[in-house]
Formats: sequence, C-alpha cells, structure tokens
Amino acid sequence: MKKRSLLLVVSGVVLACMVSVNAVAAGNTAAPVAKGEPAVLFNVRDGLPNVAAKLKEGGPVNVVFLGGSITVGGASPKGYITYVTGWLKTHYPDAKVNVVNSGISGTGSDFGSRRYDRDVLSKKPDLVLIEFCVNDGNSDRTVAMEQMVHKTWLKNPKTDIAIFYTLAKTHLPFYKEGSLPPSASAHERVAAFYGIPTLGTGFLAASKIIAGEIPWETFSRDGCHPTQDGYVLFDSVFDKGLTELLKATPAKAHKLGRSITPDLTVYPPPVVAKPLVFKGDFVTAKGEKALKVYPLPIAHTHWIDDPVYRNKDGKALWHLSWMPSKEARGVDASVGADRTLWETNDMVWFGGDNCFTGPNGQGLFRPHASKALFGIVRSDAGLLRFIAPETGRYAVSVKSGPWSAWRSDDKVMSMNVLKFTWKGGKGESLAMQKELKKESKGLNMEIETNLLAGEEIVFAPGSTGNWGGSWRSLMIVVGLLGK
Repeated sequence: MKKRSLLLVVSGVVLACMVSVNAVAAGNTAAPVAKGEPAVLFNVRDGLPNVAAKLKEGGPVNVVFLGGSITVGGASPKGYITYVTGWLKTHYPDAKVNVVNSGISGTGSDFGSRRYDRDVLSKKPDLVLIEFCVNDGNSDRTVAMEQMVHKTWLKNPKTDIAIFYTLAKTHLPFYKEGSLPPSASAHERVAAFYGIPTLGTGFLAASKIIAGEIPWETFSRDGCHPTQDGYVLFDSVFDKGLTELLKATPAKAHKLGRSITPDLTVYPPPVVAKPLVFKGDFVTAKGEKALKVYPLPIAHTHWIDDPVYRNKDGKALWHLSWMPSKEARGVDASVGADRTLWETNDMVWFGGDNCFTGPNGQGLFRPHASKALFGIVRSDAGLLRFIAPETGRYAVSVKSGPWSAWRSDDKVMSMNVLKFTWKGGKGESLAMQKELKKESKGLNMEIETNLLAGEEIVFAPGSTGNWGGSWRSLMIVVGLLGK
C-alpha cells in the first residue's frame, strides 16, 4: 500500500496525517481488532472512480448524503451538503448534479441500514456519502456498515461510497491521542476492508480546538451540532479530500468478496403476519366479562402492509394515522380532537424496520417486548383508531410500560382517549392520563362508553417537549359488553 504524508500545522502544532493512496483489495485483510484507528484528514483507498468518470463525461450524477441531524443541518447555508453541491457544480460545470439529503435526526447506522433501500438506493445514487460517527456513540456498528456496503454493490457495483466523520465534544480525548473515537474506528475498519475512502471532517475541527486555536463554542453551541463556522471547517476537508478522491481512475465495478462479519445477513427473510388470538377473558374492574374482545394487533407480528387492520370478514377494526407533532405538543383534551388534522393521513408500512411510519420515515407504531411501541417522533405524532364493528357498550383497557423520551426528564406526557361519533365535530375526551417523564410508571386506564357501529375511539399521545417519545410495551384491549 502506497502512502504519502500530509502535515497539518495548527497554531504551531504539527499533526502527521497518513493519506492512503491505494487500498488493499476487499477480503484480503484480517478481521479488525477492537482498537482506535489513526485519525487522518482523509484516506483515498480506491477513491471514487465511477462518479469521477461520470462527472468528467458531463452526464447526470446523483449524490446521496445519509446521516443524522448533522447531515440534516448540512443543507444550511454553509453546511457541507450545500458546499459539496456547489463544489461539484463549480469543478464539473457540464455535469448535471443532483444532491439528495437523506438525513434523519437522532438516528444511527443501525436505522440507516434498515432504511437504506428506501432512502438511498431508491434515489439511484452514483455516490453515497455516509455519516453516523456521532449518533453511533461508542457502539461498534460493523454489521450495519457492512450491510450498507453490500446493499449498495449488490444493487449496482459501480456506485461509489465514501464515509466521513463529524465531531462530538466527547471525541476530543481520542483525537488528542491521535485516534478516531470508537464508532468511527469501527467505520474506518469497514472502509479499509472494502477499499472505501474516508474523510476526517471532524479531524480538522478537533485539531484546532485541541491546539487552542478556537474554543469549542466557535465550533458548536452544544455537544455536537456545528455552528455555521463549524460547518466551514468540515467544508475545507471536503474541498481537500474530494480533489484527491476524484483523481481515481479508471471506472470499475466494486467487488464484495467475503465480509468481516461471519455469515453476514444483508436482508432478513420477509415478514409473514400471524393470526391474532386473544387468550383468556376481558373482565372489567367492575367484574363484567366482555362478550367479544378486540385486542390491539402488534406491528410485524399480526399487522403488516395495510394501515387498516381488518377482521376475518374484512371489516375494519383498527386504523393507523398521523398528524404533525406540533399538534401534539400539549397535554390537554384538545390533543387529537380535531379530526381534520389526521383523518386523511395514513401511516405507511416500512418493511425494512418492521414498523409503520408517518412522512418522517421513523417508526410511530412498532413491536416492543411482545406488545407495541407507539408515540411521537420529532415531526410526526401517531394516532391509533378503534372502529366499533357493531353498536353496543364498550370497555377499553390501556396499559403500558414507562414513557421513553430523549433529552428531557422534565417533559410531561399524556395519552388522550377520545370518542368520535357520527354527528361529526370535535372529538370528546373520555379520559386522559398525564405523567412526568422522570416519574413515568406507564399507562393504566379503563374507560366505558357507548358506540354506534362505525364510530371510533382514538388514542392520541401528547407531550410538552419538542423531541417526541413513545409509550413502551403498550397493550390496548377493547371489549364489547353488551347491546
């Protein structure tokens, strides 16, 4: 392997960067050991030969960025998606460059792999740029990274891939010792194994911060999200790195060979729904036994494909909908009461993640501990709808594990249970449970109400926070008590 040294001087501190020019062929290196990989500005390895050829020919080129919130923010005025788009159009003015931002906030490479076909390969990319260093934390996500590589080249072996590493404050001690943080080290070993180039976008920023040239606050106002000045540091690495990565010639098909992970499963077997069987009786707190029982089906176990769950006679019993999460930022009886906000919004089955989603693409209704996980993501809130199959008196039992939410222990959550009649208008709140996240013990509600056939009971989660969350191990059972 040929290498050349790149010396980076920051405030008088000389940092040696070894830049790989030729990569070892995929499958010819030993399995990685669990240690920090050297932090460098970029590794060329096999480069980006196929996208380079298309750019030079002036043809259409599709570039997809995949990552978390830092990638979402990359579309800001000085973000790296904005910068790379302009860079490619400036250096290759005859090419028709289309850049897609497939970032989803708060997600790592495990979810990235599961949504890869939907959010990346469906865009027919010529180049995929992957960033999950921060959101993967200290986890070794070798399997997820390998799955993405295999999915790419099984679909089209001439699609080029590059992996890049952004920066969190917790990474600074690793960079100070000259190594990548744990998650990036795992990504780097995958990249080296398959000859994939990498860009140390966080390396330059870390070097300047460690050398005392800039304070952390110049780069980020929290633990990882760059300011516009922070993104400029990332941009400069793309400028230097892309120049070298796009020198690679000639165009060629990438080869997979063997994998680091023994018996790597790239695609799990297809899901086949099982019949829903309720065991035992539904007896109310008053001791009344239900004549008929309608338990909530579980996504992936009983419920796939269609957002409407039907009984064996084809009658709709349950319906999955969504509304904008801003409409669920409250813990009062109004949450979910305006039917116009969600009536025509059906959730979508996402087989890659075995769940139902809203337009954000993250799961709103999924399996959890043999029951369900249901709630709110940053932009979408879920609604569960039970449709009365016949006229009668119904009892509803709602139980769950504690509410799971990110970042905020002082968040208040609620579950609003509403009734919608044939008369139309706003929904009537039958019951609501509220609890503080840090004191959450889970839902425990029982309600009785009369319903005409076709009228609905709707379960709408609410929250005072801005980040969403979910009721874990949710179990809802509806029983017909009598006419």
